[in-house]
Amino acid sequence: MKGLPIKLYLLLVVSALGGSVAGMDAAVVSGAQLFFVSRFNLNASLQGLTIASTLLGALFGSLLSIVLNRYFGRKGAMFFGGLDVIAAGLLEALCNSWTVLLLGRLTLGLCLGLMTSTIPMFLAESSSKDTRGTLTTVYELAYAIGYFTGLVVDVIFVHVDSGWRFMLGSIVVPASCMTVGLFFTEESPRWLLARGQEKAAWDSLVKLRRSDQTALEDYASICEFMRKERETTKSSSGFLRIVFEKSSVRRLIMLGIALQIAQQFCGVNAVMYYFDYVLQLTGMTVSRSINVSVSLGFATMLFALPTIWLIDRVGRRTLLLLSMPFLSLTLWVCGLSFLGGNELREALNISGTILFRFFFGLGLGPVVWVLVAEIYPSNIRSQCLTLNSFASYLFNFIVSFTWPAMLKSMHAQGAFGFFAGFTLLSTLFVYLFVPETKGLEMDSIQDLFQYSMYSIAKKNLNHAKEYWKKLTGHSYRNGEQTMSNTAALYTEHDKARTSL
Repeated sequence: MKGLPIKLYLLLVVSALGGSVAGMDAAVVSGAQLFFVSRFNLNASLQGLTIASTLLGALFGSLLSIVLNRYFGRKGAMFFGGLDVIAAGLLEALCNSWTVLLLGRLTLGLCLGLMTSTIPMFLAESSSKDTRGTLTTVYELAYAIGYFTGLVVDVIFVHVDSGWRFMLGSIVVPASCMTVGLFFTEESPRWLLARGQEKAAWDSLVKLRRSDQTALEDYASICEFMRKERETTKSSSGFLRIVFEKSSVRRLIMLGIALQIAQQFCGVNAVMYYFDYVLQLTGMTVSRSINVSVSLGFATMLFALPTIWLIDRVGRRTLLLLSMPFLSLTLWVCGLSFLGGNELREALNISGTILFRFFFGLGLGPVVWVLVAEIYPSNIRSQCLTLNSFASYLFNFIVSFTWPAMLKSMHAQGAFGFFAGFTLLSTLFVYLFVPETKGLEMDSIQDLFQYSMYSIAKKNLNHAKEYWKKLTGHSYRNGEQTMSNTAALYTEHDKARTSL
C-alpha cells in the first residue's frame, strides 16, 4: 500500500465511504426498530417487511446498475447512489407514517444494489495488477467498519428523544462525503476506453499509477484485452443460448446460486438485523442491548481481516469446510440458550453470536463471493454475476422478512435450529460438489465442471479417501512408496485435466 498515488488513495476513501452505507444501515436499523415498531404499532410481518424492504429495492438497484454503469460510468453510478442515500435518509428521519418510512427503506435499497455491483468493479478496474487483490477487499472491510460505526451511533442516540430518527438519518453523512469526494476522483480507465475516450483514459491512468511507464504498460495491456474481448463478443452466442447449449455452464450457474442460498440460509442477516431485538427476548433492556451490540460490531470489523491473508494460502473449499460446522454449532448455542434463565440466555447468546460472526467471516461470508467471481467463463461473467447478486438479495429478503414470524411461531430454539440444520446440509453440499480452485488460472477452473455433478462428488469422495489413507498411514509401507503413489495420483489427475 506504500507509495500509491494520491488519486488512488482518494478513490479508496470514496469507495470505503460508499461501501460503509450498507453496513451502517444494518446496524442503525437494528437499533431503531426497537422504537419505530411501537411508534407505528407494527406487527411481526410489517416489522419484517420494514427491515427487509431495502433488499427489495436492492433487487432493482442491481439491475439498474447495468444501465447506469454502461452510460454514465462508475463515477456516475456512484453519484446517483449517493443522491439516492441522501434522499432515503431524509425520508426515514422525517417520516410521520409507516408508509413514508417504508418508501425511504425501498429508496435506500436501490443504492445498496447499485453500490454492490459498482464499487468492487470500480476498484478492480482502477488498480494495477500488483495491488488489485488487496484494494478490492476494501469494500468488504468498509461494510464491517460501517456496521461498527452504526452501532456506535445507536449508543449515542438511544437515550435521545426520537433518537431512532437520528439513527436512520445518520447514513446521510457518509453518503454526502462520498458524493462530494467523487468530484475529485478519476473515472475508470477501462470504461473510458470502452467509450472511445482514449485521451481521458490515458490521463486517468497516469494519475492512478506510480509512474508513466507503469501507466503505459497498463494502457497497452487494457487495449489488447479489450480488443480480444470485442472479438470474443462478436464470435460468441447470446447468453441464453450458451446456457441452453452448454451443460457445464448450467452446472456453474446452479453452483453459484446454491452457494448464495447457503450463505443467506445460515441466517447471517437475521442475526445482524435483529441482534438487538433477540437480546431483548433474553430479558435485556433496550439501552443495554444496544450497548452490548457494539461488541458484535467491533468483532465483525476485526473478523473481516484474517480471510484476506488465508484465502490464497489455505484455499476456498478448505476454509468453507473448516468453518461451516462451527458456524452451525454457534447457531445451536444461540437457540438452546433460551432454555435457560436470563443470565444464561444473555451469556450464551452474546458469545454465540460473536463466534458466529467469526466463523462466517472466515468462510461463507467472503469465500462465496470469491468463488462466484472466478468460476464463470469470461464472455458471460458479468451476466452470471448479476444473476448471483440478484439471487443473493432475493434470498436475503426472504430470510429477513420471515425472521420475526419464525421467532414467534417456532420460538428462538426452532428458528435458530432451522438455520443450524440448513448450514449442516450446506456443508455436505460443499463437501460433495465444490472443488478447490486455489492456485488455478480462471480459464482452467471451468474444466473442473465438464463432468456431471455425480462425477464431481465421486472425485471429491475419492480425494477424501486418499487423504485419510495418507493421514493414517494405512496405505503406505514406507516413505518411498508414499512418494511413488502420490506421484501416480497427480499423473492421473494431470491426464484427466489434459483430456478436457
